Order: sequence, then structure tokens, then C-alpha cells
Amino acid sequence: MWKAIGYNVDTREKLKQKKRPLQEGVIETSYETNSTLIQSLNEKGVEVTKDEVQNMYKIKCDVVIVGSGCGGGVAAAILAKSGHKVIILEKGEYFVSQDYSSLERSSMSELYELGGIMPTIDGKMLILSGSTVGGGSAINWAACRKNCLGVIAEASWRSRITMKLQIESKVTISSCGSLLTPTLMISSGLKNRNIGRNLHLHPVQFAWGYFPENMTDLSGNNYEGGIITSIHKELEENSTPKIIIEAPAVGPGSFSALVPWLSGLDMKDRMAKYARTANLFALVRDKGSGEVKGEGRVSYRLDQMDKENLRIGLRKALRILVAAGAVEVGIYRSDGQKIKCRGMKEDDFEEFLDNVVVVGGPRSRGEVWTMFSSAHQMGSCRMGENEEEGAVDENGESWEAKGLYVCDGSVLPSAVGVNPMVTIESTAYCIASKIAESLKKI
Repeated sequence: MWKAIGYNVDTREKLKQKKRPLQEGVIETSYETNSTLIQSLNEKGVEVTKDEVQNMYKIKCDVVIVGSGCGGGVAAAILAKSGHKVIILEKGEYFVSQDYSSLERSSMSELYELGGIMPTIDGKMLILSGSTVGGGSAINWAACRKNCLGVIAEASWRSRITMKLQIESKVTISSCGSLLTPTLMISSGLKNRNIGRNLHLHPVQFAWGYFPENMTDLSGNNYEGGIITSIHKELEENSTPKIIIEAPAVGPGSFSALVPWLSGLDMKDRMAKYARTANLFALVRDKGSGEVKGEGRVSYRLDQMDKENLRIGLRKALRILVAAGAVEVGIYRSDGQKIKCRGMKEDDFEEFLDNVVVVGGPRSRGEVWTMFSSAHQMGSCRMGENEEEGAVDENGESWEAKGLYVCDGSVLPSAVGVNPMVTIESTAYCIASKIAESLKKI
């Protein structure tokens, strides 16, 4: 099948590292038992006691961080460099380049939340979120003010550790990302009404263009080379981006999921053209927002302006593909909307573009439907000047629990106008630096 669709799995032997970069600091619980865990923690200088009555290991440190992504990783580096003993809890596993394959099934299940198939409640939006050591950076692409004294955790289902871990710390940081930080905070008893709300997703719609090898000077296949090599920004009047057009790599499994089913013959034809089908997507800085209602339960509603911007972005993406020499272009709407470009008159193309509109999801009542995608999640525990406006204060600290901080994309007060990784890392740097200063006073 791979030969038929022009896909070649990378079988080259990978350069094996003598030691993985984080090896000295990582304890992988899937390889540990109750007895070996204490030994491993002690070897890394961590103070551990065993509570037989509660079937629990008690661990002490200065800072515990839940999540190792763009926020948690930066926070850990800043605080450890400041001389504090830091423990990171990460539910995902640790992979390095030599562990990666060219196979989507295993890679998606190892690196992404819910194997990369995480829909909103209504099935309209498909959300991609990292779930591995490094989080998104690894896949880039109450009534009173309580004190937070740490966390209680259990090892993953793959582990042979049967005891709970109680980690007592001076500071606790949630860096689980915008989809899971709200869930952790709500399950811990926090009641602020902003927790889980104001979720922004940078919704995305795809366009495609087919470039047969014998009809274009462009060599290579769509899965080769850099993942994203260029972007185009459409700016608002105040010069902030409102639409971004990017050129992503799309694996054959993801491609087959995007292609609408019209017939068996059409699907075979589309898959046979996979390797030479280029994809562009339009991403908008969304005004609409959603809510995290629980683990794996996300609702989201597009604003009318978001739909209009996506429509504009899709049309620009199609124009780019035609200008690049595509012989056929289209979008991934349920009716397989597409047009052949050879011999196409300008009026025909403009008429085609006039019919490119953003429709509802699979559960909508329209004649045609589409799927939206998201790889950026922001804002679900946003900062605010008071507890009415935000889930945390300007330092990232909870209004309800002293010593509890949020340090990930969920603190951003609105959708940013660019891919948010560096913004999240910069915000984490500022929050962690202030935490380091505050720890000097303890």
C-alpha cells in the first residue's frame, strides 16, 4: 500500500546516543517497583520516607511541577538553576530521536493526548495536544485562601508501583496545559469561575493542491524536508496577525482521515496522489472561545468573525496553490469541493472561490459539513487583575491557594497572534523568575 501512495518509511539506522539528554534526572516509573523507586529517588538526592499505614511514599522538595511542556520545562530550568530542588511529574513517556519511527499509529499514541484523536464534545474540532516528556515542545509541531502544600500522585497503569506518592513542597506549579490544568485545579477543590473557561484553540481549516511529478518542476514528496518551512500572515489594522497560512506535513493516516468519502474509487485516486498533494492551512486568532468541562471533555464555539476569517484564509491558500502550479485544488469539505486548474478560466476560479465557505461540523444540519483542527490551546486559566477577571493573578498564583501557580498556555488572557510556543515559554520564564525571588523570602 505504501508503494501505491508513494510513501517511503525511513529505514535508515538512527545514530544512537551514548546517553539520553535527560537520563541522569529521569525516573521512568514503568521500569520501577515499590522497592527500586525509593533507591532511584535517593540516588538523585531526593528525601523519601515510607508510610506503611497510608500505603504511601512521602517525598520532600522545594518545588513540584505537574507537566513538562513549554511552561513546566522552562519553569523547572529557572528554579533548578536558582538552587531549588525541583521534581517534575509527567504522565507521558520519555522519547528521544532514536526512538521515533515513520509510523503514525505508534507515534501518535506515544506522543499525543488520546493518541491524537481528541474531539470536542460536538465532534466539530479535532484537537492535537502533546502528552510526552516535553509536551507541546516535543511535538512542535474555595471561600478562603488555602495553602497548597504539594500533590498526591499515583503511578501510571503501566507501572508496577502500587504505592501513592505524596510530594510536599514549598511551591506547586500546574503546567499540564490548557486542556488539563483546569481539570487538575477543579478536582483539587478550586472554585474560581474562570477555571476552564476562555479556552482559545486557533481553529484551522485545510486546503490542498495536487502537483503531479511529471507536470511540475517541484521535486520531492510532501512528507520530506522541513515540517513547516514558511508562513504568511494577514494583519489587522493594528498590525497584529488575524490569519496565518502555513504549510504543514501531513502523514498518510492523517491525510486519509481528512479526505471526505465520496466513493471507493475517489478515495483510491486521492490516496494514490497523496505523496504529491501539498497542504496549506488557514489559522485564525479566534475571538470565539470554549470551555474545559472535564478530562477529555471540551466544548467550543466559533465566533462569526472567526468563520469569516477562515473563509478568507482558505481562499488565499487556494490562490497560493494555484499560483504554485497545482493542477487540481480543493478543500476537505464533505462534498469534496475541488476544481481542475489546467485550462481553467479566471472567472471559473473566482466562481469556485465564491462557493468556498466555512460550514458546520458533522452534527450540523446542513447539506455539507467539515472538520476543524487545533494544535494550540490557550487561556483556560487566564491571568486577571482580580478573581472576577482571572483564575490566577499577574504572577500566575491562584487566588484561592497560596503557593499554587499555573505556568503554561492556560494563563494567556486571549489568543495570541502567532504560534504560541515561544510566548508560553517567555511567560513561564517571567512567572518562574518571580517564584524564585519569592522562595528567597521563605
